[in-house]
Amino acid sequence: MQDIKQKKAKVSSPSREVWRTQMAKGIYTPHRVSRITCVINHLLKDKISDFLRDLGVIAYIEHGRSVREFLKPQPFGLPGNVVKLQNSPVDIFRFTVPRETSRQVVEKIVQIAELNIPGRGTVFSQDLMEFSKEPFSINPDALSPGENEGDVPGIVKKLSYVICVLSVPGSGENLARIALDLGICVPLITYATGNDIRDQLGLIRITISPEKEIVHLVMPEQDSESIIRLLIEQARLDRPGRGYIYQTPVSMGLIDTRLKTGRQRYAASMEQIIAAIDSLKESTSWRKRLDAGDSGQTPSSSLLPQDNCEVSVISDEDRIDKLREACLEVGATGATTSNVTPEVTSEEVSSAMIRSAISVPAALTNKVVDALLEVSTIKEDNTDRIHVLDSPAAYAHDV
Repeated sequence: MQDIKQKKAKVSSPSREVWRTQMAKGIYTPHRVSRITCVINHLLKDKISDFLRDLGVIAYIEHGRSVREFLKPQPFGLPGNVVKLQNSPVDIFRFTVPRETSRQVVEKIVQIAELNIPGRGTVFSQDLMEFSKEPFSINPDALSPGENEGDVPGIVKKLSYVICVLSVPGSGENLARIALDLGICVPLITYATGNDIRDQLGLIRITISPEKEIVHLVMPEQDSESIIRLLIEQARLDRPGRGYIYQTPVSMGLIDTRLKTGRQRYAASMEQIIAAIDSLKESTSWRKRLDAGDSGQTPSSSLLPQDNCEVSVISDEDRIDKLREACLEVGATGATTSNVTPEVTSEEVSSAMIRSAISVPAALTNKVVDALLEVSTIKEDNTDRIHVLDSPAAYAHDV
């Protein structure tokens, strides 16, 4: 455990190296921004859309589903509950803002959608490098406090965003059940298509489906390493063709703590109590209950940490193939692509856009970014984006 901590302390920031390299070249200027991700019940979509239009940002919307446990009393008055998984449709908003305004934007979203009430959604912010057409500004009037608005409770720091890319159909719900049993957070499941050469050719004559289920988990930073190890073991990601998992840092956010729905016996639920303590302490560190050593043997020496980087691209559907091919040519495999819908304030844009994300070793990051910039159209198209974000922990089975 001590060795892992020492290694983490020595790890440089791949995204910072990308910034230095591109600034030295002087062709493209990367912008230091915060990417805000908001996962909300689809009934709240209009409120968030109206706010983002007033704010003047370009948001990219993806559809998914959240998973919770539904508790139903046993029939005939028997003690205990029947537990089933309950899926709810959600909308995922992703957009970037200047870093100095990220806290205000997150607080405003919490106020507008009342996300401090468990069950309504999650919002979090991540600092990253963005390549886009031009520096942007936001409308400060949209952030002006309204009536009866004050300090926003529930926002905490030191969180981790863990992405599990699964190749076996139905494994997303199984992993979501594991996450709920561990009491991590409300799992989010989305769908994507893989472009890895192993997906196309198959493994040991068994075709790996290109269709992927992606499970998204936002959790306390101090427990992330232990939880990732448990998820690898429980989801059998240490076996060929099962999928991979990686982590990215979160600067701040508010996590939906309503893991269970159904009949409530008390005036306040356990989720409300947890949210209240998070708000009082402005942190989730008090929740720590796992230790990296508790998970037993590690599946592989390539487990944690890995000096990786997440590179994501948002582009028109007609151009995404060229961008993926550019990644493959420099040795970056395993990208997943999903459909997103851009929402802008004025100009007409294509409704068919793709978001492609890939986790690559730090040594390849500059090559991948160079290849993407060479074939991208970010200087002509205001909706195209390339994001570079540190990924301090990752695991994929070596094939």
